[in-house]
Amino acid sequence: MNKNHFFARRGVGSFAMAALATMFLNSCAIDGFDDQEKFDSGVTGQQLVSPELSASSFSNQVNADGTESVHVSWTVIMGAGGYECKVYNVNDPSKPIEVLNDTVDGAAFNFPRAEDTDYQVYVRTLGNVAKSNTDAPEASQISYTTLVPAQMVPNGSDIAEWIKANFKNTNDEQAFELAAGGTYTLKSVLDFGMHKVTLRGNRNGHALVTYGEEGRLETSAKLKLKFINFDCTSASKSEAVITMSDEPSSAASAASQGIKNGKDNKIANCYVLNDPIIVDECAFKNVPCEFFCVGKHPWGIADIRITNSVIQMSTDGSKYSNGSFLSAYSHGYVGPDGSEFYNGCIKDITIKNSTIYNTLDNTKNYFIRFNNKDIDRVFTQADGNVNISNNTIARVFSGKKFADRTPNLAKYVITMQNNVMVDLFSLQKFIQGNCTKTGVLQGTNTIWGINTTIDGTDKDKYATEENPGFGIDELSKSLDLSQANFGLNLKPTGAISSKVGDPRWLK
Repeated sequence: MNKNHFFARRGVGSFAMAALATMFLNSCAIDGFDDQEKFDSGVTGQQLVSPELSASSFSNQVNADGTESVHVSWTVIMGAGGYECKVYNVNDPSKPIEVLNDTVDGAAFNFPRAEDTDYQVYVRTLGNVAKSNTDAPEASQISYTTLVPAQMVPNGSDIAEWIKANFKNTNDEQAFELAAGGTYTLKSVLDFGMHKVTLRGNRNGHALVTYGEEGRLETSAKLKLKFINFDCTSASKSEAVITMSDEPSSAASAASQGIKNGKDNKIANCYVLNDPIIVDECAFKNVPCEFFCVGKHPWGIADIRITNSVIQMSTDGSKYSNGSFLSAYSHGYVGPDGSEFYNGCIKDITIKNSTIYNTLDNTKNYFIRFNNKDIDRVFTQADGNVNISNNTIARVFSGKKFADRTPNLAKYVITMQNNVMVDLFSLQKFIQGNCTKTGVLQGTNTIWGINTTIDGTDKDKYATEENPGFGIDELSKSLDLSQANFGLNLKPTGAISSKVGDPRWLK
């Protein structure tokens, strides 16, 4: 659970604050809880004040269902009849979104906690007619964020050089923030190693990071990339743009972590990452090889998530560009003890609300290469899941299987729905017969072949054959990172496809 927060008595834009204040005052409760007054200490005939809010007013709590809430508390205002409480999501300050609007008779309330989100919190003391105490004229307000506090990387920097020079020696998650609209380079390998890192830009003005030929992001620990555009045009054509560490710490090994596999209760000769790798609200231009790969050593990867992102490949299936979009296939198979080990894997994969496409024809790679269908050769259980929902996926590969070595077990759960797919092949090799299918809906997935013949089983069982209305000309465009929606128009027009796929094209 992330316990890092930032509080500030700051505005989120005068127009938005004025709008929020108006909404707050116009929705006041007329009276408090007269019949069940709980705060009476002899205070009568007073105009009350709103409670003081500070960083100490906030704490996290984990709910019974595993979700998290923010708990807000304050010192009781004597004579109050209750409190009016409001919370707004102000990720876009000009368009605040109401999260909570309630009155409470105690000096605390909870609201749902979302990751990497800015909030504005208001608490106003309500009067008590029976005691002739009147409402506080104004609410107390405070900004609250679930973003990890970050070091600001100077605009124009090479992020590999600057971040390596400014790592903190801590086991806690640390964040590095890029300036809104800033421009940066990545000329060499930036290996975060065992540091848990968030690398983020500004959600309302993404920074641009331009890869050099030797540029690459590596990690052996939790990694979050958010609100950044990456130009990978000059990146190495023989490496993934995100990969696991070339020289991982022994602390990342299964042996060091005491992880025994479920297959034979032995410790696997590989490295294991149980924390997630997250890519959210990012764009990648001209990815010349794999998007993510474990690299030179066998790894068990527990959790990869790609959400709200646009990833444009530029791979034709020639040498070094014939790898998978996501790959657990190790180049070297050299385990922590120096001997070979072949059983790396990916356990959980989430791809949602995203567009992934290739500007070139490529018949030689997979979309997902699990490497090992027996997840319990690495992890303690053979379970896991893939959720591929509300995406537009086009021409990433064609003529090859959608996935290689999917775990073919009932413990492995596949959800695949609301996707628009073009020039993809053999979903049936991904959706294995023994897997548990909780949301594989033919009626919400569409598939269409432009240069590829659609697999018969795919269109009979897993997707409806339908022309989405955009063609090769649009899919041949590289991202224009200076334009809204990156200069693309992949708005679908089919009866089904016009209602599904990446939501950005439906607006």
